[in-house]
Amino acid sequence: YKARIDETESGFVTGYELYKGNPADDELLVTAVEQHKERFGSVPKAVATDRGFGSKKNETKLTELGVSRVSIPFKGKKSKKRTEYESQLWFKDLQRYRAAGEAKISLLKRKYGLNRSRYRGFAGSKTWVGLGIWVHNLKRAAQMIK
Repeated sequence: YKARIDETESGFVTGYELYKGNPADDELLVTAVEQHKERFGSVPKAVATDRGFGSKKNETKLTELGVSRVSIPFKGKKSKKRTEYESQLWFKDLQRYRAAGEAKISLLKRKYGLNRSRYRGFAGSKTWVGLGIWVHNLKRAAQMIK
C-alpha cells in the first residue's frame, strides 16, 4: 500500500489516504487539496511537494482552486523562466518545509507503527495508519499545551 500524508506547519497531520498499489503522485495532489477544502472550509495558503507531484496541470489546478503559493519543482530540464520561479525565496522556503515533511513520515514509521500494519487487509491497514496518526496528533497537542 501507499500512504499520502497531509501536514500543517504546526506539525499536525490533517489528512491521510491509503492507496492500493503504487499510483503516480501527480494524480493525488488535487484530490488532497480538495479534501483539505472540504475539511477546513478553505484551501491551504501554500502547498509544497516533491518532483513526483510536478506537472503544469497540477500547478494550474491548484492556482484555480485558490492556493496562493505552489512550490512544486518540475522534472527534467527547466526553462529560464521556470528556473527563476524556483529560485524565489518563498519557493525555496517551502521546499525546506517540505523536506521536514519527509522527516514526519520517518517519525510515523519509526515511532507510531506505520512501517508495518498489525491488522490484515486494506481496511485493517487503513485503520492502523489512522490510529498511528491519531496518537501522533494527541502527543503533538500535548506538547503544544505544555
